[in-house]
Amino acid sequence: MSTPAAQPSKGRLWLNSFIMALASSLGYLIVALLGQHQTLVIVIAMSAIVVVLTPIFYWINVRRIRLGAAPRRDS
Repeated sequence: MSTPAAQPSKGRLWLNSFIMALASSLGYLIVALLGQHQTLVIVIAMSAIVVVLTPIFYWINVRRIRLGAAPRRDS
């Protein structure tokens, strides 16, 4: 029988979730710069995006592991 794959640590899941949320906020940055928004508005919005999406992405990654589909990783 094959041995089960090692589970990623909680810290690794939080880091992956943070990076995914940061990538999402960078997408907003591009749109905000094209729309010529004020710098303070951009910083506050990007921070809010990261704060809101990080736990959501963490929950999604944990569910993927529980269902047997590990989170996607870059090759």
